[in-house]
Amino acid sequence: MHCFFCGDFLNNTKQKYISSAVLLLVSSILVKAISAVYKIPLTAYIGATGRGYFNIAYNLHMPIHALIMGAFPIALSHLVSKYNEKGDSAKIYSLKKASRILFFAVGIIGLAFMIVFAKPYAEIISASPKSIYTIYAFAPTIIFSSMAACGRSLSEGYMNMIPTSVSQVIEAVFKLIFGLLFARYSMSFLYEMYLNSGSVFGIVCESEEIALSVIYPFTSAAAIGGVTVGSFFSMVYVSIYTSVKYNSHIPNRRCSTYDSFKEILLFSAPIIVSTIIQSASMFLDNSSVQYCLSQCSLEGLKSAYSQCLQITATPDEDIVTYIYGLFSSAQDFKNLLPGLTMALGVAAVPALSAAFESHNRERLSSLSNSIFKYTSVIAFGGGFYLSLTAGHILDILYGSSNSDISLGSSRLVYYFGFTMIFYCMASVAVYAVQAIGYAKKSIPSFIISAAVRIGINYLLVSDYRYNLYGTVISGAVGYLIISISNLYIFKKYSDVKYKYSDLLIKPLFCSAAAFFGSNAVMNSIFGDNGTMLNFVVLSGVYFLLFTLMCILSKLITFSEIKFMQINKKLA
Repeated sequence: MHCFFCGDFLNNTKQKYISSAVLLLVSSILVKAISAVYKIPLTAYIGATGRGYFNIAYNLHMPIHALIMGAFPIALSHLVSKYNEKGDSAKIYSLKKASRILFFAVGIIGLAFMIVFAKPYAEIISASPKSIYTIYAFAPTIIFSSMAACGRSLSEGYMNMIPTSVSQVIEAVFKLIFGLLFARYSMSFLYEMYLNSGSVFGIVCESEEIALSVIYPFTSAAAIGGVTVGSFFSMVYVSIYTSVKYNSHIPNRRCSTYDSFKEILLFSAPIIVSTIIQSASMFLDNSSVQYCLSQCSLEGLKSAYSQCLQITATPDEDIVTYIYGLFSSAQDFKNLLPGLTMALGVAAVPALSAAFESHNRERLSSLSNSIFKYTSVIAFGGGFYLSLTAGHILDILYGSSNSDISLGSSRLVYYFGFTMIFYCMASVAVYAVQAIGYAKKSIPSFIISAAVRIGINYLLVSDYRYNLYGTVISGAVGYLIISISNLYIFKKYSDVKYKYSDLLIKPLFCSAAAFFGSNAVMNSIFGDNGTMLNFVVLSGVYFLLFTLMCILSKLITFSEIKFMQINKKLA
């Protein structure tokens, strides 16, 4: 009877996990697609220099966002899942009340942090004083994101990913609409001001290049205002959904809101420390890239990016910001796959928590191996595909509007593609460790990784001969440390047994075979037929070969596909 119950529990948990993960993956793909549509015309309006301002604001926002989205939500999701399994509605009710207070307070603190540190960060760390406008425009998103995260994590505790998925799409759609509108009309207004008076906001501009240098910070701030609008509507949707869906009656038994508040904080404490260190390391990593670029020989950078700078006629004072903008454009593609696999990590938290609490390690091993295998398939398969088609994708997206970005970023994206497994596996492994309550064990890996990444950046990025390409090495080494460390921690404290052939060997073999096979087919049979046609043919051949290799190697089995189809119907 016990074994039957455990098997039923595993299947039910696995079904819920796959339903949740698939829903989040689909919404993540939609969000990434919308973001791509958004960034192409946006870059046409604000250029690579404007993208540099845009990304500087994101760098300051990132640590606060990570704390809001990566610490307290995991705690609330875990606790709601825990007490829901026990049928303790009174405790869940008090957790809801406590979490609203907590998330609102965190949002206010985060907003104040961005406003206070905007000026010193823009002037001292990023060496880009004009980025302060984008930081101020971005600051209100903190409180909206925090309140939305409260509702999302409550639903995730019930393994309901609908509000998380839908709110992400809503945020992306409104960002697209309002971000482009704000960027377009602010650019038109300010450029017309220059044409009519020869100045922008009273600043005399002797040439169009100087005028654009003055205009870009304001248009970037206007564009990022669209992100703020999107986060507001996302919050409104989540608030309405959770109020209707989980507006249960007040239970007869009351639990102390203060005790629930304290329980969230206690469970969050190691995650908060872990997240702060991880966020700080990412912040320092990105800031070190900016700083190291500013330490490069200006003449060396001008020589390294001569073709791009010739196209854009960028003034010397904006060259570092412009090159950082190229890095930001490459980051858009580098972050695609980790953004998708993060959905596996988010969905894994309640699933792994429930499986861990069942004390059946064999079944926990089965679930965790599935999660890591799917992560590896997406990371290797998608990463090698990104490397294979990097030049084609950038030419298609930016070739006609911003050819300098295609020219300056395609090789960087190519190299990043081969390192995707480190980024993807690191984030999912960290979520897995947090799900079983050992977040504090991840802290040393974040510290070591940060030190290594920053050290390599100072060694390579500050040398104009390597410049941005040094970030490929620093990122790969740093996230490899996090991946190995957290996989070891999860294995040690959960006592799972990894299937290394499914986690690493088979996905790498299938991806490499598809990569080289696609190149061979293109070079020997199809040749050069234009960027778009080559991209379509190359993509088709790659996915055909990759799918075939996955089936032949039994990395993905027909029974697994059938299970997912049945689960989809049940969902």
